[in-house]
Amino acid sequence: MKKKLLGAILSAALTITMVTPAFAEIIWTPDKLPAGYSSNEWENKDFSFYSGIAIKKDTYTYYVKDLHGNIMKNVLLAGGSKTDENGVLIYSDGHACAYGMELAKIEYFNTQPYERSAWHQDSSKPLNENGASNYWYGDTKGSDYRSRWVWLHDAPNGINDELTRAYCFDEYGYLYINTITPDGYMVNELGQLVIDGKVKTHYDGDYNTWYDYGSFAIGFLAYDRESSERVAKSVPGPLNPFF
Repeated sequence: MKKKLLGAILSAALTITMVTPAFAEIIWTPDKLPAGYSSNEWENKDFSFYSGIAIKKDTYTYYVKDLHGNIMKNVLLAGGSKTDENGVLIYSDGHACAYGMELAKIEYFNTQPYERSAWHQDSSKPLNENGASNYWYGDTKGSDYRSRWVWLHDAPNGINDELTRAYCFDEYGYLYINTITPDGYMVNELGQLVIDGKVKTHYDGDYNTWYDYGSFAIGFLAYDRESSERVAKSVPGPLNPFF
């Protein structure tokens, strides 16, 4: 009888071990949440739908805006890109994104060699500083995303499969990890969106009107049909980076 009982206990323990995720679940307690946040519920804290890149129409010049839509001046961004005293985006190779007209921009990019964006780490920064990691996503010109949620196939740990997962990047282009994002969502140690204790995933074909954009300003994330409908009702209109 004792042997049978021991066998049952070992069997149960093995089952528990087999279903335990590779990464330990993060236990979120009130003391870990930034001021003003109580859960992973969607909250709009006056974030700008037009954060990130903005383009001035008359000069076709690229500027960088923060979470609230303010132009970021004289700042160093992830991947070595930066802004000048006027907030103009300058790539890590020194190229200033001021083209005069759209055709000039197209001609410039047509002369550039193709580079596939990938995950990188900035060795000059700590792995986690107040929730912002040293991970960024882009190419040799700098980070691709700032002040944005993005659905990506490839993860910082090298996993790349048929599922996409949502990652949140701060206004400098660094990935949030193990924290609560500014708009109140949980992300794990890989920076992946966690809803109800599980990493949120979706297949490429699982789209609706807003969900399939793949990139959302912080404060306007859509991760399922319900949140997509909520975002659609809250945004000022179609995304337009020009001003």
